[in-house]
Amino acid sequence: MAEGNPFAHLIASLGWQRQRAENLIRRWMIFRGARGTVNWRWPWPFQKPWQRARLRLCSHGGGIGDELMCTPIFREIRRLNPRCHITFLSRHQDVFERNPHLSAVERFTPAAAANAIYLQYNLVLPPPRPLVTLMAECVGLNLSASHLEPPIIDPSESIRARIAEVPGPRIIIQPQASRWTPNKQWPFASWTRLVEMLVERYHVIEVGTQSMFPQPQFGPRFHSFAGETTMRDFIWMLSQAAVFVGPVSGGMHIANAYKIPSVVLFGGYEAPDGFDYPFAHRFFTPVDCAPCWLTTPCPFELKCLHAIHPDAVSRAVVKAVEANASKLAEA
Repeated sequence: MAEGNPFAHLIASLGWQRQRAENLIRRWMIFRGARGTVNWRWPWPFQKPWQRARLRLCSHGGGIGDELMCTPIFREIRRLNPRCHITFLSRHQDVFERNPHLSAVERFTPAAAANAIYLQYNLVLPPPRPLVTLMAECVGLNLSASHLEPPIIDPSESIRARIAEVPGPRIIIQPQASRWTPNKQWPFASWTRLVEMLVERYHVIEVGTQSMFPQPQFGPRFHSFAGETTMRDFIWMLSQAAVFVGPVSGGMHIANAYKIPSVVLFGGYEAPDGFDYPFAHRFFTPVDCAPCWLTTPCPFELKCLHAIHPDAVSRAVVKAVEANASKLAEA
């Protein structure tokens, strides 16, 4: 906004009103279905964004999971438009630098993203379709995708050595999701009981930004790496799991990318049909208020998460380990 410009306030107000109107129209389009959204927004003969010679893309959300959900879209654009120069603006630039479908990766900043297309899924909540499908619609694609692209990365030598010392099958848990909402948090007592059951049979590795168990007393089969890894090491560690256990989080998306069986604690914040992930066992509680997408504290004391019992989760983990072992034996 130019200082001293008598029309600056009017220009800013008009820009805000235009954005508001565009969002209202886009919300209306979303209820027309995936095909309807694409055809209403870019009717023939107008070119759809994926058909352009150059694209600058970024994820609306800043988490690693939100950015990994963009990877099927890169793959589909490359398939349909092989010569397109695709630039991705990422908060985790080094994770995507070797993605085979990208032409360039740049660090995300609001200024850099000013002329980029945001791949977003949150114009209508709860989302009416899988999140990847809604994100793909932002570039004019009608896309269903059940597999994210696995990052091509190398871990640090110290992490590789430490993981090599943990016997398999390794169960990797991510007890805590991001701070975006408190309504994904399975109770501490439930996590504690689950770990107590799992370490009777397996080695359990905790990952995340900080440990849920500051003074764990689970014995020598419990290993906490929480708060000790870079994003690259975190991702690589998950690729070494027999089974992943956690809430809807970055770990869930990473497990899908590497085809790692996962046990996901949805509770009632999100609905499982938002993610078409074939390797996931989903614990969803269909209470009246679910899916809520609530970012403020739950007024019902997280009854959807308290309804998930540790023994049921433990059985799902054991079943996933045994199924995975059978597949490996047959390969």
